[in-house]
Amino acid sequence: APPAANQLKPRGPEAVAQTDPNRVVATIGSKPITAQQAVDLLKPITPEDRKRYESKLQQLLQQIYMEDELAGEAVKLNLDQQSPWKEQLQLARANILTQAYINRMSANPGAAPSDDPKQFYDTHPDQFDQVKLDGIFVAFSPPGTPSTTSTTITRTEQEAQDKVNDLEKKIKGGGDFAALARSDSDNQKSAASGGELGTFSLADPNLPADIKTVVLKLQPGEVSEPVRLPNGFYILKLSSRNKIPFDQARPAIVQKLQNDKNQAIVKQELDKYKIEVQDPDF
Repeated sequence: APPAANQLKPRGPEAVAQTDPNRVVATIGSKPITAQQAVDLLKPITPEDRKRYESKLQQLLQQIYMEDELAGEAVKLNLDQQSPWKEQLQLARANILTQAYINRMSANPGAAPSDDPKQFYDTHPDQFDQVKLDGIFVAFSPPGTPSTTSTTITRTEQEAQDKVNDLEKKIKGGGDFAALARSDSDNQKSAASGGELGTFSLADPNLPADIKTVVLKLQPGEVSEPVRLPNGFYILKLSSRNKIPFDQARPAIVQKLQNDKNQAIVKQELDKYKIEVQDPDF
């Protein structure tokens, strides 16, 4: 059977504007809005924000249209020439053009080290290791920590050290890691699942450096010595370790290389405009 007629109609502002730009797609305050006008109004919105507001496109269009109209009324009243709005507009313009300049400069292949994602992938192998970890957490209260609730850990660091050492002995003696995690870990969320912490990339900046150093030394199935963190000790078990495929890692690498370029350009510009205070009363 042929598809229904409404399935053949283009959907979405851009699709409608491409086939029929003058087609009225909405009214705002009784004023008709054509498909092309809707596209023009939505053009400044980033793809990420468009996706985020995908289910609220009508409200987004209404908000943009209203702000555009009110901004026009403000200009008629010369508010753009009055303080503090005049200065705020100048600052916003400078910020936007600064970012445009950085983006233009970072498009230059010579603006930073290698642009080749595959080369970065091949020369930074440890960053693309993906590990699945289990853990037993023994918390302590750093000195000076106020006891605000009945659930606050009141164990001292030495008491935590003694407990984690005892747990380490039990594990080395054949104790069941998952059972000990359920009974003794202070990470209640992971304790309920036998200590499962989840899967992590070793390139994740949120993964503490001390934990990363220990994990790199482990083989699957091995258990670490206690690792000290600011608020407790972890005994970690490496459940599995594998390398993230290049195709999966590529978007993050491209973003990192772009960020590195932008940071290099910003540093270069900051060096050119380094401030030296001449007046101590400044």
